[in-house]
Amino acid sequence: MRPLLFALVLLATPAGAQETDCDRLAGYPALPRIEGSAGAYRIADPAAAVAACQEARRLAPDDAFLAVLLARALMAADPQDPSAATLLTEAGQTLPALAAGFLGQLYEFGLAGLPASDRSARDQYRAGCDAWPDRLAAPGCTGFAAMRIEGRGGPTEQQAGFSLLDQQCRSGWPDACLQQAQLAELWGTGSASDTAGLLRRACEIDDFMGCALLGYRYETGDGVTQDVAVARDLYQRACDRGEPVGCTNLAEAYRSGLGLPPDMTEAVRLFTIGCAGQDSYACTTLGDILSDGRGVPRDIAAARGAYERGCALGDPMACDGADMTE
Repeated sequence: MRPLLFALVLLATPAGAQETDCDRLAGYPALPRIEGSAGAYRIADPAAAVAACQEARRLAPDDAFLAVLLARALMAADPQDPSAATLLTEAGQTLPALAAGFLGQLYEFGLAGLPASDRSARDQYRAGCDAWPDRLAAPGCTGFAAMRIEGRGGPTEQQAGFSLLDQQCRSGWPDACLQQAQLAELWGTGSASDTAGLLRRACEIDDFMGCALLGYRYETGDGVTQDVAVARDLYQRACDRGEPVGCTNLAEAYRSGLGLPPDMTEAVRLFTIGCAGQDSYACTTLGDILSDGRGVPRDIAAARGAYERGCALGDPMACDGADMTE
């Protein structure tokens, strides 16, 4: 059952608005423009999503939510496309809380041509969170809470940050549950079983990174009773719904034979999906397998491509692999 706060999202959408291909290809599943729209956990076809959102905006130029979705599609195609920041700034005239939450992400990670700045990110997140408990403020509040806990961009306010994440998680905002779990583990403020419980909550409300991380806990018995079959099922669910870490973890299960016979062909297929989804570990591991021919035909060209992608994603071991396969 959706939380009551969900209804507040509908107030931002013009009366009579219809679901579009933009909603289907670039919509936020946890924050849909149109009630009942499934959205896209990860944008699988950025070019198609950009085209669909441009067309939707042409037909409904006054719908600011479509500008936000077009910005998301553009970022999937090119994380440094400056027009994404322009669109979010424009959308902020009508949807200030929503736009500020996403502008905070651009500043936090130095995307869309904006300089990486914890201070600017925190200011944007705080501005977005001012509207809480309006659900459109949820992305800003999650970012603001995390920065308060970590003391980035301003003073450390750990208790207030965790309290805010807890409010959001209880309201049904999946990213808050995931952030609460990860930060509680990092700061040692919760037990292993508490963290697993938060990851379970995130997974239940369709944060598929939460499913992948919960699966690893079942694989290792960290905070839960070890059960490799449950782990594989969680990895499969996450992978099927577009979470590359789920595909990578499932690939490892096939590579190592986690409760089943090893299958290197399937492992390579899944590592390839994980690498395409920007998981640097998947790229590096795929490069290792292909460069050595571990259970599959050796393919130096494909190995180099995987290493180069992993290197671009920041894995120094992938950079070393790329140098060695030149």
